[in-house]
Amino acid sequence: MHMINLLQSFALFFMMSCATSVPTKPNIVFVLVDDWGYADVSFRNPAILSPNFHKLAETGLLLDRHYVFKYCSPSRASFLTGRWPHHAHQWNPPQNAMVGVNINMTLLPAKLKTAGYKTYMVGKWHEGFFDPAYLPVNRGFDTSSGFLGGGENHMNEKVGCATDFWKNEAPDTRNGTYDAYIYQHDLTEILNDANPNEPFFLYLPLHNVHTPLQAPDEWLNKYDIKSTCSKRRTYQAMVSVADNVTGHVVELLKKKRMWDNTILIVSADNGGAPCSGSNYPLKGCKGTFFEGGVRALAFANGGLIPDKMRGKSTQGFIHIADWYTTFCKLAGVDPSDSGEGKFPVDGMDVWPIITGESDKTPHDEIVLGYDFDNSHPKQGALISGNYKLIVGPQKFNCDSVMWSPLDYPCTQGENGPDCDGYCLYDIVNDPYEKHDLSKEKTEILKELIARYNKFSNEPRDMQDQGYHSAAELPIDPQACQYMSDHGGYWRPWKNID
Repeated sequence: MHMINLLQSFALFFMMSCATSVPTKPNIVFVLVDDWGYADVSFRNPAILSPNFHKLAETGLLLDRHYVFKYCSPSRASFLTGRWPHHAHQWNPPQNAMVGVNINMTLLPAKLKTAGYKTYMVGKWHEGFFDPAYLPVNRGFDTSSGFLGGGENHMNEKVGCATDFWKNEAPDTRNGTYDAYIYQHDLTEILNDANPNEPFFLYLPLHNVHTPLQAPDEWLNKYDIKSTCSKRRTYQAMVSVADNVTGHVVELLKKKRMWDNTILIVSADNGGAPCSGSNYPLKGCKGTFFEGGVRALAFANGGLIPDKMRGKSTQGFIHIADWYTTFCKLAGVDPSDSGEGKFPVDGMDVWPIITGESDKTPHDEIVLGYDFDNSHPKQGALISGNYKLIVGPQKFNCDSVMWSPLDYPCTQGENGPDCDGYCLYDIVNDPYEKHDLSKEKTEILKELIARYNKFSNEPRDMQDQGYHSAAELPIDPQACQYMSDHGGYWRPWKNID
């Protein structure tokens, strides 16, 4: 009898030990594909080889109403801060700009660290680096590798007057290899060394498929040279590279038996860029508030997706800022971030959309942009219910009001009308923005304009950190000389000890 009790006690101890070895907080992986067109994936265009993306979307949940800003850095700022773009910033900082994501805001990795997360970033930062305080490792990441600015040569990591390749707190001298290959190497090290009993947050903002359009021969050769035009062939090869890197992450997580406790989100940072990506069948492109510029190709997978949601598509409206609050709540962290010199968090918990408990956004309105002059008359956009208000003209080149075809830019599509003052669309029943209702639905137009104009009551010097056009950003003309004098790598150059 004593031996039986002893065995029972041992069995109970063993079961409790096993139970405590499984982390209760989920691993979080967020992949951001740069300038990825809405149609540029194999399940929307069979000419593209993207088996990993295809499988992840097919066995996961397609996020068919996932909204972002119309270009790079503000989408990243919204994700990292949980704010609407104009509450973070709506400008793209050049290499020599003395700005960055609001230093007063607590970024997502810093929040997750308070819950015991390991935090890693691999890829493109684009949130300021003129001062060391803005570096990823000083904003909440345990480690970072990649580049600090907004774009560079994929093959040698050069941009402008210097090389932009960085690891943690110093230049990374591994430049000279296709950037995604180095990212894949770093991801292998991170995940092979990861402790399955410690939760982690991995932020993977890939440089692909951003210009310059460049791909290694081994990926170009997967597409017959006569299969499409040269630019499209290179672009598709770049999508395949991004697909391969993402698939590698999934494979590593499965080998480590960490996949079942992981939530993976894959999203574009904006629509496909003019002269490269296809946003078929949507109107517009990167740089516009039409759906082709702000409705991102996105999907979710991982062990935390309920079986009932797998293989489905949700029409629940999500903004990229919502992941801040959603991930904080999954980690058991208070998402609030109030205080002086910053707007409160705008993002809301969208986990009920992922689990199928709801198909409605928790927002009264989704603010896509507000009153920013990017060499245009002031522009913005807002969604409320079924309707989207676009403020100001969107056309900035011949393709920006186009319904792009699948093989764009090899062939051209039909150009639609621009917005003259205001456009109003029922984007649920008219997702391709064929019918401007601003002259018909005048009461709805007034309501959305009133919603939009209420932001004029906010402190203007806090919106966009006080810089309301790219031309207003503080630029240091001596930055290149500093880089030349300090090894030829882009690095912080102000407030250096």
